Amino acid sequence: MIVLTEQDNIAYACMNSIGNSLVLEDMLTDVISTFISHTEALGGKYILSHPLPKSIVSIENDFDIPDNLSHETEKYMIYPVEPNRSVLDIPIGDEHFLFAFEKGIDVDTYGTIFASFKTKLAIAIEACRSVARLHEINSASNRQILEAGSKQEATEQMLMTQSRMAIMGEIIGMIAHQWRQPISVIGMIANNAILTMMTFAEINQQQLLRDLNIIDQQIHDLSSIIDDFHNFFRPAKIPQTVTLHEISNGLITVLGITYKNIGINLSFECDENICFVTYKNELMEVFLNILANAKEAFEERRVSNPFIRFKSFHNSEMICFTIQDNAGGIDKDIIDKIFDPYFSTKKEKNGTGLGLYISAVVIEKHLNGSIRASCNENGSVFSISIPINQATDTAYGS
Repeated sequence: MIVLTEQDNIAYACMNSIGNSLVLEDMLTDVISTFISHTEALGGKYILSHPLPKSIVSIENDFDIPDNLSHETEKYMIYPVEPNRSVLDIPIGDEHFLFAFEKGIDVDTYGTIFASFKTKLAIAIEACRSVARLHEINSASNRQILEAGSKQEATEQMLMTQSRMAIMGEIIGMIAHQWRQPISVIGMIANNAILTMMTFAEINQQQLLRDLNIIDQQIHDLSSIIDDFHNFFRPAKIPQTVTLHEISNGLITVLGITYKNIGINLSFECDENICFVTYKNELMEVFLNILANAKEAFEERRVSNPFIRFKSFHNSEMICFTIQDNAGGIDKDIIDKIFDPYFSTKKEKNGTGLGLYISAVVIEKHLNGSIRASCNENGSVFSISIPINQATDTAYGS
């Protein structure tokens, strides 16, 4: 059994703070604040070193930045900045985490702890910047759509691309969330192994082998998460045979952990062996848009015991789906507008107003079906009908 030391607890708390937000400044603030609260640091910063030193985030007491900063190949460096203070410098590429300490503090130990999760921090920082770039691309696409005045089909294609990229942003967040636990386990085991080698002359070979096997399993889990999401947005050229089991399993793969963590009960009431022919990924996008809207409604309205029921039925020509929630429903004054482009009840930063519009375009124009929304005593009900044997759509097949 692995016994956690004080150093392990500090590392674990800091690693747990990584990935709580995909906004770079927020994520950096969480990491620096957590490290300060668990150590004797007086303050902390994250800075860009080129072309001139510039603080991105600064927490607690301010302090001077050393004239010469460490190279990216070094784990960390310690610099005296005042007669009674020193600064711990941990480089992440050309950028640096800096923490100030009073004289007499064992800064070396804190440097070793922080350096142990540098790799995870670098990955998280790059993920935040990737999401920011994605938002910039979305904004650029939006401006191009408004300025171009292109034909309706070209406009719809641009809107579909923008909507798809917004969903990809959501999925990047879900991947980051699902990666947190395996990466934390790997980091904890690696830290424990390093401390053991520093403390004891002999290494317990059996314990080391057990630890390596755990790391190997966690790496396999990380790879599996990527594989699960790999084909989700790959465009299909021709319709494919799909079972309801594939649909339900795909939705659970994308949303399952997120829904479970916030207490949403997602149930499927259908014959999962039923086969039909359609463009699977496009249909999945529609379902994901509807389910994501329900999740946001649950969170905004703080619904107790939230649930979503996914049902299906079919005949020889059509297959029909209903998605019902208990999130309180859609106001009767706006229910006829929810499939209009750019119509959104969400805050500007959270909603593009494209999700349900694109869902309607996909269902009605590409899958030759229909989609409508209604309300019951508990919440919203979305009803979707598509042919059970989809003919090739030239919009996808070209």
